This record gives sequence, structure tokens and C-alpha cells, in this order.
Amino acid sequence: MAHRTCRRCWKADSDRPAATFDATVEYLDRTETVVIATPLRAGGEARTWIWAVTVDGVPYIRSGYGHGSAWYQRALRNRRGAFLDGGHRHEVAFEPEPDERVNQAIDRAYTAKYARRWRGPAAAMIADTAHGTTVRVMPAGSPHR
Repeated sequence: MAHRTCRRCWKADSDRPAATFDATVEYLDRTETVVIATPLRAGGEARTWIWAVTVDGVPYIRSGYGHGSAWYQRALRNRRGAFLDGGHRHEVAFEPEPDERVNQAIDRAYTAKYARRWRGPAAAMIADTAHGTTVRVMPAGSPHR
């Protein structure tokens, strides 16, 4: 999979991540493959390449490998993590998204963003096994629903 970074998501005059969640949403919306960092129980973090989409300005991620995916399990256990773009971090919170209408819109977003280049992997992202792993990405420190 190709990696395309979203340099407009960062302040031009700084190595620090942009201060707003809007920059995170833009990064996830415009970038094909993102790196998610999820905390490990023993300390540190694990980094995994995944796909992300936005629906009505809200970012979502899901596991094409189902509930057994290690990054997915860590994201749900910790309810926090980050997306990395080079040396920059987008700190975020995670919350499961059970709403079926929202999940149908997320299916359409995954298909629109990825199916032309990666038909097989995109199909896995809208399969039943992936539906149950849909996670809403929220600003770091957001209260759980």
C-alpha cells in the first residue's frame, strides 16, 4: 500500500503537531495509509499501518482482521492512542461505534476511498468481521459515551 502524508495538517513553522482536532480529521481524511500507535501493557507503544475514513467530518477506523487484531484490542482496552506522521503525533481517544446506519456510511466511505486501488483489502474492510470493530476517533481526553 502506498503512503501519502498530509503535510498541510501540520503548522509550517513548527515540528510540533497541530493543536486542533480539525487537523487530525484532515490528516485521516486525506492520508491513504496511517500509522496508529497504541499503548502496550508493559509500557511503550506498538505502531501499525491501518486505513482510516471520515463520515460527516467524524473519523473512523476498523480492523479488516476482525476482533483478534492486536492494535484493535489495545485501542479498545486503553481508549487512547495516536496517529503518527513522521515525527508528528495526533493524540486521540477511541470509542466503539455500534450504530448500524453510521456503519453503512462508513462502508461507503471505505469503498470510495480504497476500492479502486485495493479491491480485495477494501472488501475486507466492509465485511461482517470488520463491522464489529468500527471505532470512532475523538479528541484526546474526550469522555466515553
